[in-house]
Amino acid sequence: MNKTNLSAYMAMTVSQLKEEQRMGTAHVYQSTLNRIKDFMEQDSISFEEVTPVWLKAFQEYLLERQLHWNTISTYMRMLRATYFRAVDDGLAPYQPRLFKGVYTGTKVTVKRAVDEDVFRQLNAPVADESLEFTRLLFLLLFMLRGMPFVDIAFLRHCDLHGNVIVYRRKKTGAWLTVRVEAEAMKIIRNLRNTDKTSPYLFPLIHHPGKDEYRQYQNALRSFNYHLKKLGECIKGVAGLTSYTARHSWATIANYRNYQQELISNAMGHSSVKVTETYFRRHSDDKIWDMNKEIVSYIFDKDSDCLSLNRPMQPYSSCQLTSRNAVLHFLCLNWPS
Repeated sequence: MNKTNLSAYMAMTVSQLKEEQRMGTAHVYQSTLNRIKDFMEQDSISFEEVTPVWLKAFQEYLLERQLHWNTISTYMRMLRATYFRAVDDGLAPYQPRLFKGVYTGTKVTVKRAVDEDVFRQLNAPVADESLEFTRLLFLLLFMLRGMPFVDIAFLRHCDLHGNVIVYRRKKTGAWLTVRVEAEAMKIIRNLRNTDKTSPYLFPLIHHPGKDEYRQYQNALRSFNYHLKKLGECIKGVAGLTSYTARHSWATIANYRNYQQELISNAMGHSSVKVTETYFRRHSDDKIWDMNKEIVSYIFDKDSDCLSLNRPMQPYSSCQLTSRNAVLHFLCLNWPS
């Protein structure tokens, strides 16, 4: 590897992330590298070329292509992380305040969280099979402390130990232990993968071992598509995405006056590594009790949140009676 070559160093980072099975992060780094190569119109970029002026020009290039500020920030943060690792490795010259002139923040443009009334409206089942699968999976994400879709897609049968899930977050590599409340266990039993040859708990990765990250991306797109359809079917429910369950769990936990560091611990945020320097890590029991109270607060016994045995609610606008709708569902690869 050319020790002064940014592109080669970033490509090496991508390879390392893939070896660690951090495919999502690897994808972001690769996308950043591709944008840099397009901007430079060449494959080889030296560290010495990265200056405040170069960074400003790169940012303008991204803006001209109508990228959102948050996307630009992601690229800049990936580039910054790569550059400073190279500085630590003695491969790049240290330049103070190098990234000061470009945007590396986060703009809050869309409210991702929804309140508890939305979850209560999602209590009743829907007639369409694909939307019902989506409804239950969305509720399960919430009940498992706002588990990210990528983590539930890659959950294995062996990660479930009785009523406890032990898994490693794809994004950060942090290990999390989640106690499965009774309401969530009902959903797991209902949605569990019936393919005995698959190592995965849910039927979201259909062909294990064959470009699994692409299968995950297809499943995520399909999930978000069906969430949008689900929102159109139920009055007062709109704008649902795979992240809504996660953001809503955190928002409701905060509304219920739980400490922010406890919420951070529960969600496995990478920032926990920083907060651990100042705060004692909370025990699993305390986190579990918090999740149980939140699930009970939303889905009390009287509401029978899963409604697996209740009559289907007649949503005329979303009952799919034609074979065309079924074929459309199958084409979206959700779930086989």
